[in-house]
Amino acid sequence: MSRRKRNGIHPVMTIVAIAAVLAILAYTVFGNSRQRDIIGTWVTGPAGQEIGFRCGVHGIAASINVTTRQYNSWRLSRNCLILDGKTFEGKRVFDISDTLKIKKLTSKLLTAEQEGETLNYRKTL
Repeated sequence: MSRRKRNGIHPVMTIVAIAAVLAILAYTVFGNSRQRDIIGTWVTGPAGQEIGFRCGVHGIAASINVTTRQYNSWRLSRNCLILDGKTFEGKRVFDISDTLKIKKLTSKLLTAEQEGETLNYRKTL
């Protein structure tokens, strides 16, 4: 015979429900922190000559001072930031997916690797 609480809910089910709520809460608070940190404008290079990209809410992206690339969306996949868009070579246009392997991410700095090159970005906004 199973033991039941007065309200008719089995104690094990109560524990499972509480664990599920805590898991959802932990994901909401901690799981999206990387995504929240990546939102903003990231640039590299000397003042007045900065290049980079902007990651906006809802996955919208834009390139910063890079005339040959036009980003339109971004996403995180494992430890990579993927910027999707188009590149322009003369009169030809190609779809691109630039992948930056995230080495370090703080609220102000992003260190990433792309094709063996280490890139250091700073957040401006």
